[in-house]
Amino acid sequence: MKKVFYFSIGLLVLVLIFLAAYNFAFKNNVNDPVVRPDSESIPQETPPADTQPTATSIQNPVNETLLGAAISSDGFLYYYSLSDQTLKKASLEGKDKSVLLSNLPGIPLRVVWSPKRDRVLLFLKQSNGASLWHFADLTAKTLSPLQPEMSRLTWNNLGDKIFYQFTTTNNERTLNIANPDGTNWKKLGLLYGDTFIAPIPQSATVSFWGKPNALQKTYFDTIGLSGENRRTLLSEKFGADYLWSPNGERVLVSVSDEKGGQNILLNMMNKSGGEFQNLALPTLVSKVVWGKDSKTIYYALPGGLPENAMLPNDYYDKPINTNDTFWKMDTGTGKKTRLTDLQDVTQSFDSENLFLSPKEDMLFFTDRVTKRLYRIDL
Repeated sequence: MKKVFYFSIGLLVLVLIFLAAYNFAFKNNVNDPVVRPDSESIPQETPPADTQPTATSIQNPVNETLLGAAISSDGFLYYYSLSDQTLKKASLEGKDKSVLLSNLPGIPLRVVWSPKRDRVLLFLKQSNGASLWHFADLTAKTLSPLQPEMSRLTWNNLGDKIFYQFTTTNNERTLNIANPDGTNWKKLGLLYGDTFIAPIPQSATVSFWGKPNALQKTYFDTIGLSGENRRTLLSEKFGADYLWSPNGERVLVSVSDEKGGQNILLNMMNKSGGEFQNLALPTLVSKVVWGKDSKTIYYALPGGLPENAMLPNDYYDKPINTNDTFWKMDTGTGKKTRLTDLQDVTQSFDSENLFLSPKEDMLFFTDRVTKRLYRIDL
């Protein structure tokens, strides 16, 4: 019993020595919070709203339903607010909102901003049920109706002219260029059916192609601004749609895998139509945006499509929605990187109209279902 008693006393002494040493070593640790003499703790700064922890890495910066969101080179968001039916401007965080134009004679179905965001083309559904393109000058605060035969409007690279499809009474379609108000127009060439139009970046050339249709082989042509040097770059693909790189050297091509096919694949080729390469990405160009380096692409990978859906037709013509995940890819090396963790995405997104912030540290997209703008911090 004496041995046990002495052993306990010794153990107690060792514990007391250890506690004394621990208290001495850590009591005045410089990394511990300092308490003021008046016993008031130093308040910690609250992080800015856009850096506070959220339930998801995908945020909704503009708490409005909207259409035609775009970004300016100086970092402002431009959009048409479906919530209050006005054209608006806001910061990237959705703050400092201002109204650019209101009391429009209809509800926009399409909004196409000029490169400088000081002008905009609006396809308005009017009270009589008809739809008509209008040109708005946001500096002069003017709105001009365009001719009803004009469709598929888009801006040239400088933003001082527009390209469009003109359909005559006998259903002949032509590609034209004009001033934004429709004056001083010029015919560039004949079109074969409903046509999409896009200027080629950093060039004096415009490209155009048939509306994507999985049941048809559509052409992909280019032509000069005087109507010269018309060329066909691609013509043997079903359901093809196109997206030029910022330097105009490459173009993404989403195509159906076969006539009436259920699969869509993203490809890439050079500006002459050569070096056609399958990127092995099952997505549409409407879910892709190029990085400034004309090498990196940011894209949404659609999920949840019906197995029997004919693509791209059914996606655009029927009430079919996707459940997207978000990625980027180096088209030079083929390396793919996921932009969001699956556990961070708490809702489904069917994304369209992707664009990047000027510093490429944010990716924006509009959800087709909710008509709301979302942001992913990269």
